[in-house]
Amino acid sequence: MSDLLNVAKISGTHHLKGAVKVVSHMDDIELLTGNKVIVESPAGLKKVLTVTSAGFMMGNKAVLEFEEITNKVDAAALAGSMVLIKRDLIGIGEDEYLASDVIGMEVMELGGESLGKVTDIFETPAHEIYVVNEGSEEIMIPGIEEFIENIDFENRKITVKLIEGMKPEKE
Repeated sequence: MSDLLNVAKISGTHHLKGAVKVVSHMDDIELLTGNKVIVESPAGLKKVLTVTSAGFMMGNKAVLEFEEITNKVDAAALAGSMVLIKRDLIGIGEDEYLASDVIGMEVMELGGESLGKVTDIFETPAHEIYVVNEGSEEIMIPGIEEFIENIDFENRKITVKLIEGMKPEKE
């Protein structure tokens, strides 16, 4: 599991003084205030920046201000970049994981057949549901021990045990 978490994507500038608008993957983006983050451009270039202000505007849209970015031109250059933080900043324990940790993992049945990749996870009152896609086929797997045999973060594979009717019928 990566030591870094993707917590937001920069969507554009907010005002002339260098603030940026982001789409946040965090419930409490204010935790970033006063902390260093890594901003990674789509080309893979990384900068360490200090967040001086972080707050939500509406829904998952937020505004971040950085100590090192003081004008709209520099802020505009960050558009499309990911905001990454160290996992321990938000108190994620060793045996805990976030949805972003499993998105993109390959899902295998116990017998070794690949079912596709995790493309989404959504919460229900009872548990998470993993959405797995292979081409046009979609399988929804409850994130409970009865179905999830193993999550191998190192090899990015999830092993599952499905019951009849969970997989689409092959024609």
